[in-house]
Formats: sequence, C-alpha cells, structure tokens
Amino acid sequence: MADYFSKIALSMIITSPLARSRQTAEIISNGRYPIVSVAELEEIDTGLWDGLPFDLIKQKYPDDYQQRGENLARVPFPKGESYHQVLMRTEPCIEKMMKKYNGNLAIVGHACVNQGLLSKWMGLDLEQALGLHQSYGSISLIEMDEHSKKVKYVGKNLEAIPDQDECQAILERFHVGEDVRNHGRCVCKLALEWTDLLIQKNYNLNRNLIAAAALLHDIARAEKEHAQIGADWINREGYPRVAEVIEFHHLLSSYDEERITEKTIVYLADKKVSGCQRISIDERFNKSRKKCTTLVGKVKHRLAYLQAKKVESLLEEAMGY
Repeated sequence: MADYFSKIALSMIITSPLARSRQTAEIISNGRYPIVSVAELEEIDTGLWDGLPFDLIKQKYPDDYQQRGENLARVPFPKGESYHQVLMRTEPCIEKMMKKYNGNLAIVGHACVNQGLLSKWMGLDLEQALGLHQSYGSISLIEMDEHSKKVKYVGKNLEAIPDQDECQAILERFHVGEDVRNHGRCVCKLALEWTDLLIQKNYNLNRNLIAAAALLHDIARAEKEHAQIGADWINREGYPRVAEVIEFHHLLSSYDEERITEKTIVYLADKKVSGCQRISIDERFNKSRKKCTTLVGKVKHRLAYLQAKKVESLLEEAMGY
C-alpha cells in the first residue's frame, strides 16, 4: 500500500480516529503526507450487539433482529446507529474536506462507512451498500469535482492482476490503437514462451503478471515519456504490480539487469519484437541508432544497447540456448 501511494501525490490523508485506521494512514503517508483524524469517519456503532455472535443476537434480541432484517438501512442497532445515520454524519464531513483541501485526498475508513459513501456516489439505494465488497487493504477510486463524483472502481486488491479480457478493456478505455495492441499481443506471446521454459527450470515467475504487463506496456505509446506515463495510468487503474513492470520496460534499473524477473522478461521481449515481427537486438538498435543526432543521444543509445545485450545473454544462459 505504501508503494502504491508513493506514486500518487496526496494533499491530505483523512482517517477515522480508531487505531487500525490511523496505523493504515501512517503506512500510506510514510512521513510524506499530512494526516487529519475526524470522528465522523468512525465505524458504525453496533450498540448492544457489539462483539456478539449472530446466533446469540437472534436469541436475545429477536424483535430487533427481525426489524433490522426488514429495513437494514434505516433501523439502528439497539443503542447504536443505522446505516443511514452513518451516512448522514460522514458525507457532510467529506464534502467539507473536499472544499478545504485541493488535490488528491486519501480516505481511510471502515467497511460500513465506505459502503454508505460509495452507494451514495454510485446512485445506489443504501440497502445495496452491503453488496459493495471491500477486502482489508483494498482501494476504491473516486474522481470528484465540485459538480460530480464518479466511482471508477470499488474494493480493488493491490495484489490484483488483470486478466487478458480486463487488459483489453483497459486498452479500449484509453483509446489505444490496434497496431499498438497487436504489438502488445506479440510481445506477450514471446514473453510467455520464455516464462514457461524458465518456470520448468524452477524460476519463480508470475505468469499472469508478465502477460498483463506485456499486453499493457505500450498503453501510453503516443506520449513522450511513455513508460513512466503508462505506469502512472495503470497504477491509477489499481494495478501497482503491473505498473512497476511497465515503468521499466524501456530501460531497466541496474538491479534488474542482473536478475531474471518479470521486468527482465517483458523488457527483453519488447526489445525483440518490432511491430509483430521478431528481430535481433542488433537489428533493433541498428535501426534506432539513426535517430540519434547528438553526442548525448548516441551515448545513451550505446548504453541501452549494452544493457539489452547483457539481459539477452542472461536469459539465454538460463534457458539453455
């Protein structure tokens, strides 16, 4: 979670005062962002039912249990709150914070608090809030301005990796052309061929991560700093692990050029595919060298070539070529 938010500039982290929320806020902040604690974001007060198992609740409070079952949104817990009451205290608080702080806000709340807010912003009945599943440590993304709130996704696990259909849907949303998509598919095919061989040789690699990163690596191909921008886009889509691979598909860190990782495989597969045609490293760099007109550009090109050859040798040795 700290890694995910390290790539997103926050103006403020708003948290419930409960210890587990504050601890999460501190992990997100990592000393970089201010934290404000507000009582309005406390979890729902379950009153007399707090900590009781459902079997005992049904036995001890049969009438209250039946009434709540008939109207979960409006009937409060005995000596506690209803979901509606929670929403009435949390929504004005968030609206106030939005006006007070500009930029990106992170809200660290609780299940019922988050479900109520999300259901309101998604235009759902409050009774439907319980269907909005959020696992511990998951992320929901809401784009807000003074006129509207758009929920982009709910309860996304930061370890999640999109499957091939989800990757194609992401590319569609970002209006990526068919040529770039086809290149991604060809890079993916080559990367997975290597991956399957390396897995047979007991290398610990995440096949799904490699596939997703290969399919999405050029999502920002039209942009100047396309590797970094593409990584930022995918990070905001809720896939930080995929974003990290994409960030380094153009140029590896010195750490990764020494090891066989998901980054290494996607990086080299991209280097060895031009459009949908497989080529050698020398062919690729001989072609691109013509674009280098300055001394600095030529030096950078030479260093990139040497890195690609080094990684190629590393992988070929591992695969027994």
